[in-house]
Amino acid sequence: MKITELSAYDARGGTVTEWRPRPATPAADPRPPSYLQEQHVRVAAAQHAAGVHAPTWLATAFDLPGGLDQHALRTALAGWTTRHETLRSRFRFSGTGLRRFTLNAMSFEPHDIGEIADPDELHRYLEDRFDRGTSPLDWPPYLIFTVHGPDRATIYLAFDHTNVDGYSLFLIADEFNELYSAALAGRPPELPEVGSYPDFCAAERIRAADVGADDAAVARWREFLRDSGGEQPVFPLELDVPPGPPPAQRSEADWLLDSAEAERFNAACKQSGGSFLSGVLATAAIAASELGDTEVYRTVVPFHTRSHQRWAASLGWYVGLAPFELSTAETADFRDLVRAASDETRAAKHLAEVPLARVCELLGGLFLPRSAVSYMDVRQVAGADRWRTWNAQTFGKVSLGDEVYIWVLRTPDGVYLASRYPNTDLAYKNMSRYIERMREVFITVAETGTYYVTRPASDS
Repeated sequence: MKITELSAYDARGGTVTEWRPRPATPAADPRPPSYLQEQHVRVAAAQHAAGVHAPTWLATAFDLPGGLDQHALRTALAGWTTRHETLRSRFRFSGTGLRRFTLNAMSFEPHDIGEIADPDELHRYLEDRFDRGTSPLDWPPYLIFTVHGPDRATIYLAFDHTNVDGYSLFLIADEFNELYSAALAGRPPELPEVGSYPDFCAAERIRAADVGADDAAVARWREFLRDSGGEQPVFPLELDVPPGPPPAQRSEADWLLDSAEAERFNAACKQSGGSFLSGVLATAAIAASELGDTEVYRTVVPFHTRSHQRWAASLGWYVGLAPFELSTAETADFRDLVRAASDETRAAKHLAEVPLARVCELLGGLFLPRSAVSYMDVRQVAGADRWRTWNAQTFGKVSLGDEVYIWVLRTPDGVYLASRYPNTDLAYKNMSRYIERMREVFITVAETGTYYVTRPASDS
């Protein structure tokens, strides 16, 4: 399973149905939004007030067993939203604050859209609906569609980021298939208990309130921003982003390694005293050094904040951000860089426990990431061995922005890189060069156990 464009999905046309929640009145909920949720909703509100339409959503699609059974689907949807409280929560502005409101239960009704036989037309229809119907300012901030024929059914679920993170998308296919299959068979679903994301949000706020200006995380961010020129570091290659409003974004998905090559790359990282994550970051630093002529690579690294087992299968935005810095000046050997990156990531993971928005409050500014590299290993996610059978896929869209995000994902099929970046000609050229150089480093390490950095020739 990859994170890719909706248009790249191997879809089949059929009868399209939208599943909408029945109207219900949510109750006031004292639990606050998470820092990420609040920042996201406030940005969306500011864009709306300025007349800017900037769709951002995450989605997944997969097949359900047999044809569409509407009763079973209603039961599955009710059980699914009962398990994940974040799907029953919404936010409203109250004065200058943001308040949560939560439903006790939800039920869904089908609304027939009609027959769309052509997959491309289906993609266009769904993407337009996702663009218009997943705002955090509306309720619900997610959409559910089924597309079915006589003996088959595919479900599409698209979410605003307030409901899910990228990892959450990989959890849904197995859980939902079990809920649906159990409803078909008239038996209880066999699923683990999950924690409530709103509970996590409340606990996060309590912990963050104890963080002061002298906290180690705040001090490290202060130093990192200072060394980056007083703001978040940018991508190391030129992007040719024009001044003015944020430009449109472009996304790519590129395979780096097959599963056997990934095993050899991982072994090389471990033999060097590191991990796959530190190998990814060392590779990103090497590409920056060789193509961007920089001896110190700086970026932001997301870490999951699912710190307890109860959050392991819970839907929500369980992400913390940490600064990452790696110098390539002292060595040209990948093995040395992996060891240094491993030391840096161990420290960074603890820093990510403090929400960046809380750090910004204490530093007196808003410092949004402009360059980030993420790594996820999803091989052990429940149902990963059946993703092909289910035709399961994930999708993402951020329509505007000048930032560059890179996700490296290790799946049962190997390792691929997903990216999004400003949609300019120079950005496309340089991102293609950068990703290809990362691929060369990955493959060389997998084949030889290391890689030696080539310094750009100096002018003389």
